[in-house]
Amino acid sequence: MNGKNIDVDFINRIVNTYSDTILRIAYQRSGSVFDAQDIAQEVFMSLMKKDLKKLSEAELRAYVIRTAINKCNDLHRRKKRVEIISIDDAPPLFTPEEQTALDAVRSLPEKYRDVIYLHYYEGYKIAEIADILGEKSSAVNSRLNRAREKLRTILTEE
Repeated sequence: MNGKNIDVDFINRIVNTYSDTILRIAYQRSGSVFDAQDIAQEVFMSLMKKDLKKLSEAELRAYVIRTAINKCNDLHRRKKRVEIISIDDAPPLFTPEEQTALDAVRSLPEKYRDVIYLHYYEGYKIAEIADILGEKSSAVNSRLNRAREKLRTILTEE
């Protein structure tokens, strides 16, 4: 691609390391197993075109997550233009308890979903989330606290 040699071992390491993370992010944002799989494929195709070997592991992880979020946003924009009917007959990715929590997270506005997901599912600290999202730590901290309150309300109503 683009006249560059592809380092298959490096790409395989990225796929093995980050495929679950990318699929979870994509599913969390799209709500569809099929869309999540398409997004993951787009992410990996995009990553293959980049020279990422010089990045540290933390930088690489942040880059992969940011790319996944951007691809989700791209899909969302495309879906706004075209009505897509999906059939979700695939086996569930999550246990019933995980699905309940994920449904509660998905009911939050997008700005809250991202910080909750990155903090609790991916284990990022507030400063790391701020770097990934390109925002101030104080804004991410406030958003995380508001998101927790909203989740508490949603989950106690059920």
